[in-house]
Amino acid sequence: MGEKYADPAGPQPPYPLHPSVKDKLDPIYVDFYNSHIFDKQQVHLQPVSASRTSGILIPGGGPKLPVGKTEDIQIQRRETEGPDMPVRVFTPEGERPSDGWPVMVYYHGGGWVLGNIETENTVCTNLCKRAKCVVISVDYRLAPENPYPAAVHDSWEALLWLQSTGISQLHLNPSKVAIGGSSAGGNLAAAMCHKALSSPALVPSFKVQLLIVPVTDNTASPSRTVSWKENEFSPALPAEKMMWYRRHYLPDEKSWKEPEASPLLYEDGWAEQPKALVVVGELDVLRSEGEQYAEKLRKGGVEVDLKVMKGMPHPFLAMDGVLQQGRDTITFMVEALKEAFA
Repeated sequence: MGEKYADPAGPQPPYPLHPSVKDKLDPIYVDFYNSHIFDKQQVHLQPVSASRTSGILIPGGGPKLPVGKTEDIQIQRRETEGPDMPVRVFTPEGERPSDGWPVMVYYHGGGWVLGNIETENTVCTNLCKRAKCVVISVDYRLAPENPYPAAVHDSWEALLWLQSTGISQLHLNPSKVAIGGSSAGGNLAAAMCHKALSSPALVPSFKVQLLIVPVTDNTASPSRTVSWKENEFSPALPAEKMMWYRRHYLPDEKSWKEPEASPLLYEDGWAEQPKALVVVGELDVLRSEGEQYAEKLRKGGVEVDLKVMKGMPHPFLAMDGVLQQGRDTITFMVEALKEAFA
């Protein structure tokens, strides 16, 4: 799976916007797509290796902001098998607070198949500089080489390291910890918030979770999920591409229903969740599962701020250089952190 369109006889660019969504998309996105994206080969129609070496994952990103220090650390595992794992640590400029820096643990997007420690540095530096907190970006292993649950294990190991070593090593405030991520990273962050309930002494407790266009239901499909049906042919993440990611990450279909793969399917623990910012795109296949996740949190009595970004397909956060909705989402994240850490 994933190599089948390496043959030149497979689908080739250009890829005009589909009639089902073309007139619903924000005009600025449409102009950028037609100028920069529609003539490029799509990720799910070429080998994984080609997508990993083709440069920028999503064009249209804004600049990184200057921070006090950026360092990469290799962390050792405590519970799972595998190599040491890299994390990137962004530290703000200026003097450290007397009780230590607040900290945000961040998981990047890319469908558990693409992306790396470089992918969302723009978002991470914005959060670091503007919310005045340390940001730890986790470089979890990717499928198909390392399918589920490798990314879950790595996400958890980062939290174990943070509690046992990172807080003291990086001079962090253990009472001011946030967690979050985008897309596949939002999936991992949500799963970690639930998983943390079973081992409260081993990992930090979280003041807030920031879930941006999160995958919460890996059983979703056009036949049973409203936004999958409405946005089946939406650009950037059509249903076919989401299934390509899913089948790489979750090759065993029986695992699709496991809560650590589909956090929407956790049966309990909702009342104990940290307050949440959930941001979804109106024209994203993942919109419904993000909305349903926010609703489950609300029913559990958790404070939730749900934002639906009008006219937006999936990747608006990564397109903050072009889209106001991307810049606004980063600002929502910064303000949620400032409030949580106040």
